[in-house]
Amino acid sequence: MQITAEQYWQFSERIWQQHGARQTALELQDQHGLEPNLLLLALLLEQQGQFLNEAQFVDLNEAQAQWRDKMLTPYRKLRRLAKDNLPVESYRQMLEVELVMEKRSQQLMLKTLAHLPASSSGDNLTACLKAQGIDPLSLPGPMLEQLTYLFQSSEPDLPEYLFG
Repeated sequence: MQITAEQYWQFSERIWQQHGARQTALELQDQHGLEPNLLLLALLLEQQGQFLNEAQFVDLNEAQAQWRDKMLTPYRKLRRLAKDNLPVESYRQMLEVELVMEKRSQQLMLKTLAHLPASSSGDNLTACLKAQGIDPLSLPGPMLEQLTYLFQSSEPDLPEYLFG
């Protein structure tokens, strides 16, 4: 099943609004280097009953690594530095630019995903974490519980129009 950029983005926005999702994803990013868009794609695939292995998640991460390393990560750092030094409106504009950059990261992963065969069973959470060199059992209990919750309960009955 093909995932469009718009489906991925809408799903990501919805997950991002769930209690604890943003904090958990950003903690994983800051403390363990896990790209939030990779985690969001793992969630979306799980919701569709599509599963990838660790090597495939490595491929997805590598698909956007150059973009992330040269553009997105430095911009994220700049935006964080600017937060307390800019007027609210200017900071909001920086956030908007970052969202455009996040969408580009997602698009790069989708191009690679289109060439990866998915399985009908698996464990996207574990595969995604291990692809980033993260042992799920080494994560703090509350973080692992939040991730497990997201994978088990993040809108299992999504509207059909998202996957048309």
